[in-house]
Amino acid sequence: MDKDERARRAAEQEARALAALESIRNGGDLGRESQALSDEFTDRHWGRFTAWTRGLLRRRPRD
Repeated sequence: MDKDERARRAAEQEARALAALESIRNGGDLGRESQALSDEFTDRHWGRFTAWTRGLLRRRPRD
């Protein structure tokens, strides 16, 4: 992932967080909004972790 892609993803994440805050301020469900943000965060990092693990296992020499 290059610098531009990281910046784009960070901007998208910030926009989603700001939209969630705006929704909460306008009477939205705090639990639902925070759970949605948490799920996105967890899914993104789980994907990074599994990709890292797959790369690690692919490099392991077989006997």
